[in-house]
Amino acid sequence: MSELQVGLLVVGVVVVAVVFLYNKWQERRYRREAEAGFASRHEDVLMRPGGGAGPGTSSTSSGLERVEPVLVSFEAEAEAAGASRPGLSEFLDLIVPIETPEEVSGAALIGAAAPALERCSKLTSWEGFDETAASWEPLDPDRSYSRLRSGMQLVDRRGAADAEELAAFGAAIESAAASVGALAAVPDPAPALAKARELDRFCGEVDIRFAVHVVSDTGAFSGTRLGGLAQAAGFELDEPDGKFRHRDEAGRVICALANLEPSPFSIDGLRSLSTHGVTLELDVPRTPRGAFVQFRDSVQFFARELNARIVDDNRQPLGPAAFDAIGAQLRAIHRSMDARGIPPGGALALRLFS
Repeated sequence: MSELQVGLLVVGVVVVAVVFLYNKWQERRYRREAEAGFASRHEDVLMRPGGGAGPGTSSTSSGLERVEPVLVSFEAEAEAAGASRPGLSEFLDLIVPIETPEEVSGAALIGAAAPALERCSKLTSWEGFDETAASWEPLDPDRSYSRLRSGMQLVDRRGAADAEELAAFGAAIESAAASVGALAAVPDPAPALAKARELDRFCGEVDIRFAVHVVSDTGAFSGTRLGGLAQAAGFELDEPDGKFRHRDEAGRVICALANLEPSPFSIDGLRSLSTHGVTLELDVPRTPRGAFVQFRDSVQFFARELNARIVDDNRQPLGPAAFDAIGAQLRAIHRSMDARGIPPGGALALRLFS
């Protein structure tokens, strides 16, 4: 073997080794990024391990909880509030406009895209342009339109949409539009990705729930007693998740009442249920301004009527100073949301924190 051949062989081995090491480095980097994406978003200086407040929450001794992703019905809450579903928003959605040479049935377009959109993990919505009203409206399957658009929500409590999700959504809309003779103008996803990551970071900072407990150190509370008090205080039982909720005049949730023990509340189960404690929760970003006073009053009402103590997750008493601190933090979070154009408890907040 000549010196040239030996030299080329050595160079080849070095190149293969470099490529191998680079691929291993890339693999580790992507694994770290993926793990970071599924890990807790932010560490709060107030966050400390404490007693559990039920599944799906991370509790703190100060009554604070980071909210884990849960499936909630935004549509039901909007309907209860007497508000129509908010339209697509440049702030929150990747919007794909669709132009047609002639009017297209809303049902035909929805049907063409449905199989692909069913695989999307984020909420997708359709709108058609009402020429008479000169405004966008939720797509009516029974109507035909010459201008339509579809949008995919960029952020929710499960995190931000990624490049793969946006690409799949754009391809689905393009294909569906082409199938009915229309043209979909899919925008560059890069700005949407950057916006989604920044919005997700902000949401992680303000996505907090306050939870305090009303407990008995002696006898248990009966379910019928709790049900009667909840009704007297303006709470209604939501059977799907077994919590009572207090709503304002517009139908927006002010706070929730849950069993501190594992058994959820139910209409039939209240007759036989007994528990040594209940938890009152306030979901900060989904709560309208002024809700804190009603939350605090509700806590005090149950403690007084049940002759019970108000405590945090570590069973430490919570007095007026603690509630003042909670109120101050809630107002600070609401101011931060207002500054970002996300009114607390408003349509955008209900979509973002769902």
